[in-house]
Amino acid sequence: DDQDEASTKSSTEWLLNKERISKQALGLFDSEKAVVQGKPTPSSCTVSFQVVDELGNAMSFVNSNYMGFGSGLTPTNCGFTLQNRGAGFSLDTNHPNALASRKRPYHTIIPAMLTHSDTGELYASLSNMGGFMQPQGHMQLVVQLVANGLDPQTAVDAPRFCILDGSQNGKIFIETGFNEDTVAKLSRYGHNMEPNVSGHEREIFGRAQIITKDRETGILAAGSDGRADGCAMGY
Repeated sequence: DDQDEASTKSSTEWLLNKERISKQALGLFDSEKAVVQGKPTPSSCTVSFQVVDELGNAMSFVNSNYMGFGSGLTPTNCGFTLQNRGAGFSLDTNHPNALASRKRPYHTIIPAMLTHSDTGELYASLSNMGGFMQPQGHMQLVVQLVANGLDPQTAVDAPRFCILDGSQNGKIFIETGFNEDTVAKLSRYGHNMEPNVSGHEREIFGRAQIITKDRETGILAAGSDGRADGCAMGY
C-alpha cells in the first residue's frame, strides 16, 4: 500500500541488495561460535493451501485469524470470527509499524512463489505456515528444492530446525533425522541445541505445502506435510 511504503524508510531495492546482505551476513555470522540476533515470538493459528490450474495459473494462499479466536467478533449470521492481525501494530507513532490508516501491520503471513529468473515462469508455489517458523521454513524448503534438487514431497518430509527464542540462551529445536555429528558440532560452537524433537512436538516446525512445475514438460508435482492434516491431490 502507498501508506505502508511512505512510512517505511527502507526501499525494496535496498532490502534485496546482494552487496548489502553479504556485508550484513559477515558482521552477524561467526563460523567458530553461536551468534544470535533478534527475538521472535512463537505463535500459530493458520491454514494454507497451494493451487495450480490447467493453464498454469498458481495461487499460494495463507489464512489466519490470529490469537486463537482472532478479534472474538463474529459477523451477524456468519460462522467465523474476524481476524485480529491489527494487534501487530505498534502504538509508537514514530515506529515504521505504527498504527495508521491504509496500512497493514507487521505479520507472519507469507504465501510464497518461486519463479525462474530468466523468464518469470512458475517454478514453485509454497508455504510453511506456523508463526515465526514461516521465514525459517521457507528458507529450508527452498534450499531442499533448489540446492539439493529434491522433489516437493521429499523436501517437505526432510527434517527441519526451528529457532523459537532469539536470546543467547534460547534453544534451537532440531527435528529427528539430522546427522548427530552435525548437531554435536554445532553444540560445541555454543549453540543451545534441543535435538530429536519427534511426534506431536514436531508441530513447531510448521506445516508445509508445495507444488512445483517442470518448465520443460509442464508436469506438476506436489507435496503435503505429514506433520499436519493436509494432502496433495490432482483434479
